[in-house]
Amino acid sequence: MGAHVEFGILGTTELIHDGRVIPLGPAKQRGMIAVLLYHAGEPVRVSTMIELLWGRPGNVDHRPTLYSLASRLRAALAQAGLDKALVRVSGIGAYRLDVDPGTIDLHRFRRQLTEAREATAQGRPESSAEILLRALPLWRGDPLPELGGARADQLRRSLGDVLLDAHKLLAESQLACGRPHAVLDQLDRLIQIYDLDEGLARCWIRALSTVGRHDEAKRFVIAFRRRFRKEMRTEPDVDIVPTRSASWSTADRIPRHMRPDIADFTGRQALLDELGEMRGNVVVITGMPGVGKTTLATHWAHRRRQMFPDGQLYLDAGAYGLASPVDPQDALERFLRILGVPPDQIPVSLEQRRDRFEDLIGDRRIFLLIDNVLDSAQVRPLIPRSMNCLTVITSRTRLSGLTIRDGVRTVTVAPLSEDESTSLLARIVGSKDASDLDGLTALAELSGGLPLALRIIGERVAERPRSGIAELAGELRHRLLETAGEDDQAAALTTVFDWSYRALGADAARLFRQISHHPGTNFGPDAAAAIAGLPVAHAEALLNVLAKAHMINHDSTRRYRFHGLLHQYAVERSAGDDPAVVRQEQRRMLDWYLLSAAGAVAVTAPEWPPMTDLPSAPDVQPMSFGTDTEAMNWCAAEQDNLCAVSRWAQNHGFDRHGWQIPGVVHEILERYGCRGDILELNRQALVAARRDEHEVGQIGILNNLGATYFAVHDYDRAVAAFIEARHLAAATGNFEAETLCSHNLASTYVSLGEVPRAIEIYERALQACRKMGLSVGESAVLNWLGAANLQLGQYQRAAENYHQALAIRERIGAKRGTGQSHSGLGALYLASGQLRLALWHCETARVIHAHAHDQEAECDTLITLADVQRNLEMHAEAVHSGQRAILLGELVSDSFRQVAALTAMGDALAAAGDPKAAMDQARMARRILDDLSGAHVPPLHKRLLVLERTVQIASPESRAG
Repeated sequence: MGAHVEFGILGTTELIHDGRVIPLGPAKQRGMIAVLLYHAGEPVRVSTMIELLWGRPGNVDHRPTLYSLASRLRAALAQAGLDKALVRVSGIGAYRLDVDPGTIDLHRFRRQLTEAREATAQGRPESSAEILLRALPLWRGDPLPELGGARADQLRRSLGDVLLDAHKLLAESQLACGRPHAVLDQLDRLIQIYDLDEGLARCWIRALSTVGRHDEAKRFVIAFRRRFRKEMRTEPDVDIVPTRSASWSTADRIPRHMRPDIADFTGRQALLDELGEMRGNVVVITGMPGVGKTTLATHWAHRRRQMFPDGQLYLDAGAYGLASPVDPQDALERFLRILGVPPDQIPVSLEQRRDRFEDLIGDRRIFLLIDNVLDSAQVRPLIPRSMNCLTVITSRTRLSGLTIRDGVRTVTVAPLSEDESTSLLARIVGSKDASDLDGLTALAELSGGLPLALRIIGERVAERPRSGIAELAGELRHRLLETAGEDDQAAALTTVFDWSYRALGADAARLFRQISHHPGTNFGPDAAAAIAGLPVAHAEALLNVLAKAHMINHDSTRRYRFHGLLHQYAVERSAGDDPAVVRQEQRRMLDWYLLSAAGAVAVTAPEWPPMTDLPSAPDVQPMSFGTDTEAMNWCAAEQDNLCAVSRWAQNHGFDRHGWQIPGVVHEILERYGCRGDILELNRQALVAARRDEHEVGQIGILNNLGATYFAVHDYDRAVAAFIEARHLAAATGNFEAETLCSHNLASTYVSLGEVPRAIEIYERALQACRKMGLSVGESAVLNWLGAANLQLGQYQRAAENYHQALAIRERIGAKRGTGQSHSGLGALYLASGQLRLALWHCETARVIHAHAHDQEAECDTLITLADVQRNLEMHAEAVHSGQRAILLGELVSDSFRQVAALTAMGDALAAAGDPKAAMDQARMARRILDDLSGAHVPPLHKRLLVLERTVQIASPESRAG
């Protein structure tokens, strides 16, 4: 039997392991895990957690504190066998908690509430009551009590509404089972708290009347109606005997015109909660084709039908389909017929029909679902003015007119999550075998979270009952858009996409095909303009047309992304375009990225020589940057795309771009610590440079490859790459490149501990750089000579080297290099005991590194700074620096830096008089260090061992023993 783990957030947050409560620490720490449990299995951005824990903190940076909380939570989770459950999601600044939602009380409650609703819909009130009586005790108090701020209050209100819905459903089920006394006991307190809720009031009145307390029921009704009219400014639908006007006296005048609910409706709980919190009488549900807008609206309508006793109306407005969109005048005629108006009494004009429609609606409570709407003009005449009615509209287009002119709220439906997709597919194919899970997950991934695609996949599985589920994933990967053999073409994905595509104008449709060539995850209007050969303003206007039609999605401000299946569809639509024109569009895209990246590097690192043989591209307008901040912001936004277009160029015959783009962006990408991507990129770039037979390109890429191996502490491969580059430079008479390769090789020897050998090479390289007037190379060699002499304890020589390097770098404007020299001087003055000088240089270096987004260098500097501050007895500052260093060590995914940062943090905490917290840091550092090897391990091990012994001596447990 495995260990049993349970989490609770419906009350004080708690973790129970095999019946034992595991302490989760103070309120902020419990609050952090509560947020992650609420979003179990999904990434939660750091900014979201900070807002939920501290409200809106203004200028206070809570990220270091959050990281410390995460470290302590990992230790608590490890006690329950969940060592790897808390995951840092790199690239988006988020955390994810990988635990089974079934172990969390909130998610169990929601699942049981869904089961109770299904039982009620199937006419099984006894089962519904039984399920709810098991579910409600999961609530131990106010949910998420450790969270603060407006957003947390909104979450709690939302959960309170869910709890109230459960109580109302239980009361209705108990009444249906003939247990009115149980209802009176259950609602006795709630009826006083929620004294304006009509659903609760109706249950209370029915229960009182059923047990014969008629006078009390009448008094309650009178008081409730008076209170409701005063607060809500309208009449409640609450009475002893429901009354209706004469025109609504017969059952056939109460419309029950609604699509049937979907039995296997899955997920969407957050959207259902958001819809439940809506205020107003109109809501628009929008989203891309096939995402499940109609299914969501229908399911929600069935859940709320008891709130609208006077009926439901449904209309397919026909905006996208085989027929023409429904004219508003015809739509009103349909509504009037459903409401019982004889055909010969239906007015002729649109205005008269609308007036008659409003008269019939009156103050009745009716639910309207107007599906598949084209635009605001089509639907506006169909919306009742009465606040007693609720109109839900679905459209593939954002109905901006309703939003701007009428203040209508819009909800956008996103694709299902991976877990929701797998769950829905399992229900569609009827699989209950846990061994099918991997195969189902692989198939579900093909859908991109589109319910329509999942149902098509389910049909394919049904067609091949003898095939293993896992076998079908590869086969279906490129067949989901096929329509041959479909008995209902309207249910095929391609047909559904076609309807939206054909509704586009010619220019928007052309741009839709053109941007399908972009291989990245998202793109901006400038890149789209380059591909299409359009002015940026025109391209952006067309992109907004596509986004409004949900053919692409807004990713962030002025950035867009494709859904995977729509991207595949766009690629297929572009197959009919002229191949020569397509090739030209692709070249413009690559030229734009290459020249824009080269421009960014020219601003952020002006000391470096430009990339050789850049293309002349008069038909492309690359980005221009006024400041290094602008350049770095662009690089951050385009980081993934720069990698993607490099790979795309390498794989599609653009060999020159295939090595030039990685060569240009190497200086940019290494600041973010993306070493895995950089390694793969440079390996492929070397292949492209060799195919291109460009010797200078090969030398440069080999140098970059060696530098990346060096950064990941793979020194043997770094040496091999630098030696190969040096041999090629020597063979081609490129003395400048040969000198650079020698310098890089010597730097590797320093890290391997072969310092005298390295210094010998540096001295020769320094003379060569001075002879050729290479200021950049000279300053780099001097800086590394400083590091080598520092390692030998030659402090005076090291200081001379560092200061000479700093002077050159300040003169030529080498910003990153200036920061590196200040950082080296900080380490030197720490070692020589000149702590105030060390403090100044470290602070200066930290500011430069942060401005340059050089995360690895900033991490190293913060580790040194924490040690300096500790020695100066600046304990709070040392702890703060240690926290930031730990955060950056994790962000760049460098285990050696993580160990160094954790150890520095441990030393700071021990010096501050907190041996227990220091021991926690030491344990985490030990877990990482025990899996590492190489030249960097012995000094890290030595320092960590000193910390562990210091903490053991200082800890209360040791003294007590």
